[in-house]
Amino acid sequence: MLLRISNKIVFILLSGAISACGLLNSDPYEYKGMEFEDPVKAPEFSLADQSQNIVNLSEFRGKVVLMFFGFTNCPDACPGTLGTWKQVHELLGDDANQVSFVMITVDPERDSPEVLKKYLALFNPDFIGLHGTLEEIHQVASDYNIYFEKEDSGSAAGYLVGHSTLSYVIDTDGNLVLGHRSYETSAMDIVSDIKHILTKPSSTLDATGKMILLCESGCMFNLPGKNQ
Repeated sequence: MLLRISNKIVFILLSGAISACGLLNSDPYEYKGMEFEDPVKAPEFSLADQSQNIVNLSEFRGKVVLMFFGFTNCPDACPGTLGTWKQVHELLGDDANQVSFVMITVDPERDSPEVLKKYLALFNPDFIGLHGTLEEIHQVASDYNIYFEKEDSGSAAGYLVGHSTLSYVIDTDGNLVLGHRSYETSAMDIVSDIKHILTKPSSTLDATGKMILLCESGCMFNLPGKNQ
């Protein structure tokens, strides 16, 4: 009898906490981008940025990450994506501090750190450009199901690189959750998706192995662990 009463009290407290966090009171949000049905952890990688510092994807945990694969000599999709991202950064205001914008070059032969730095600064100096050896880039691209290949442009400008143009959105827990074609998507739609992700509750484990639910309004409470 005592156990039943205790469980009932826990249920009431839990329901109240969830309600206080707003989880029971909001209509489902419809993403503007392509939502992954089964979000998975974004594959880890380690590449160098435009300042030649080694960057690991896991370092961005706690932030939303917008990421795409492109190159500085790209004539259309890449500058279109970065142009949209520039608007997104501006529209986010203070929330931009919680978002990282990452371009991984698919043309490491020409996109040196210096070239990446100058190119990205045309859009926003805070944007991150990553590069590595061709083998390293191929491995990361493969992990993210990204295609790229040199193509003869038939001009004095040299070769182009045909590549997948999808931009990924990684949430604050490191999950791949969305895809946008940023050069075809309005900045406002991308901002809307990002703001929703930033206000979603996220969960983690405390030192005892209990699940902690972190809520958008700042509340926090423990849920029983697997074996409880």
